[in-house]
Amino acid sequence: MTTPTFSREPREPRRYVAVALDVTLARLPRVVGGAFDRVAAALGSHGLAPGGAVIRYVAVLKDGTFAIEVGHLVDGAVPRDDAYVQGELPGGEYSIARYDGPYAGMGGVTRALMESWEADGFHPAVEQTTTGEDYGCWYELYLDAPREGPQGPEGAVEVAVLSR
Repeated sequence: MTTPTFSREPREPRRYVAVALDVTLARLPRVVGGAFDRVAAALGSHGLAPGGAVIRYVAVLKDGTFAIEVGHLVDGAVPRDDAYVQGELPGGEYSIARYDGPYAGMGGVTRALMESWEADGFHPAVEQTTTGEDYGCWYELYLDAPREGPQGPEGAVEVAVLSR
């Protein structure tokens, strides 16, 4: 499925452990793999299995870069480590795009999701950040390990945005 499908559905809160990064969208594909691996290794050193890989978009910075958190969903207690962010994806209703295809198409998937909101009557949650108003919760959940396709890495992904 390279054409995304869209839905609205409730989600329970989900805990994650991540590394915080400030990146441009152009640089993002080159840094997330290493960040996923670092967090998985840290979890493994505590005997914890990483859950689905997640990228949470925290804020758009004034220079056009994104503050993001890159890591894995976790179940259970995680030892405190100042090198990593421990966060929670809040529960609530989400607008979700499901996509299985080249990661290079994720920008288009996100745009299509946002364009679907007006017809769907969806209003994203917003929160105040240090740079102004940003989405209350916007994340990508990678549902399987990436595979190499004709256009580079690809796989099944959900883009989820919290409703207000």
